[in-house]
Amino acid sequence: MNHLKYLFGVIAILILSVVSTLYLFPEWLKQREIRAAEADLALLAAPPAPPPSVKNGIDALWLLEYRTADDAERADLMRRFGHIIQGDSDAFKQHQELAAKHLPLSDGDALKLTGTAAQYLAEIRAHLPQYRAEAEKQAELFANVDKLADYDTFAPHDWPNDEADLSEIRLPRFELIFRSHAVAALDWAQGSEHEAWRRVCRNIKTGRSLLHSRPGLIYPMIGNAIILRNTDLAVQMLYEKPEWANCLPAECGGMFDVLTEQEQSICLAIQDEFRLFANLQHKLENEVQQMTPTGQSYGPRVLDTAHSLAMAAPYYAVCCKPEAAAILQTDQKAPWQPLSEKTLIEKWACVRNSVGCLTSDIAIPSFGEYVYRLQDTAMYQRAFQAALVLYRLPVDNRRAALESILTEHSSPSRKLRWNEQERMIYFDAYSPNKAPDPIPLNLDAGR
Repeated sequence: MNHLKYLFGVIAILILSVVSTLYLFPEWLKQREIRAAEADLALLAAPPAPPPSVKNGIDALWLLEYRTADDAERADLMRRFGHIIQGDSDAFKQHQELAAKHLPLSDGDALKLTGTAAQYLAEIRAHLPQYRAEAEKQAELFANVDKLADYDTFAPHDWPNDEADLSEIRLPRFELIFRSHAVAALDWAQGSEHEAWRRVCRNIKTGRSLLHSRPGLIYPMIGNAIILRNTDLAVQMLYEKPEWANCLPAECGGMFDVLTEQEQSICLAIQDEFRLFANLQHKLENEVQQMTPTGQSYGPRVLDTAHSLAMAAPYYAVCCKPEAAAILQTDQKAPWQPLSEKTLIEKWACVRNSVGCLTSDIAIPSFGEYVYRLQDTAMYQRAFQAALVLYRLPVDNRRAALESILTEHSSPSRKLRWNEQERMIYFDAYSPNKAPDPIPLNLDAGR
């Protein structure tokens, strides 16, 4: 009898050990990781939508292809037809009111510019009538694009929410904004120089507003590309006619200033990216619970959103920590991805979130490239500012002042360099994929 009691006791202990190993201890480890991520999760809370005092152009952005009179009409159209306009691009044809307002758009390739600013300006000058006719066809579109500069931000009225996720986010037709750069080049090529500067600077204003628009990284990255493309044209315009350095239009005030640390920060975009990721995780967990409702309580839990978010949080939060602001302020090139190799304890916690851990490991985010692009844009603007200062000097004083001005406009971590043979201002780019071009400088212009 005693032997049986002893046997049953051993079996009970073994059962408890197995339960502890497969359930209780992994669950405790998982909850510990969730608690440890609380500070990062707090940093990643998505801010509310901008208040009414902020001039929000999201309706105008979605309605670039439509003929509208004012913000009130645009708000009304989006309220009634927003789900259509944001869906199938040809769905407007089914609604007479929308069809009547839709602008006839030409093929975007007709105004597509390639190569350097010097190269595409030469192409435009060689075919002025063709480019002029194409720009006239799309005049109403370009007027709509120009009006985007009147807004401070572009943010959905219903964001943040618990519905939108990375798998279904809808985007406006950003490619339409880029066409305006070609019109600015056309203005310059045909002698409408003041209008060219005005359009370039208003395009840059739109780009700078997109830097803190929402949701996600696509908005600031589009904004950054618009800033670079138009600044590149401005560089060539100054190279050809440096006298404009002293008489830029009012619209250019502050537009060529170096991006601030706040403008270079992608924290807001990352907060939105994390919210989109979280919404997707919650939907996946709900689907799993519907398929195996009882297994979620007593069996090996395969998907735990709270734990998945806790594991992902450090990879996102790194962009929102105080250290990130210091890195941007000093223009350092820093790694933006924490170590990704799981420890044995972390792997053990995944026993209670097997699918969540697997998907999180596959989709570990890395945001360094996006930060580098903005840092390179800021450095490009430093080079532009140096050129601007030099062009404002008398011709005979420029070469003597060159090195000191380049030093003055260098960043704490990167130096502007002059290449005498190529007559270019260079700097070391951080982005390996989308580095800005060097800036041509005509030190003898005006002699």
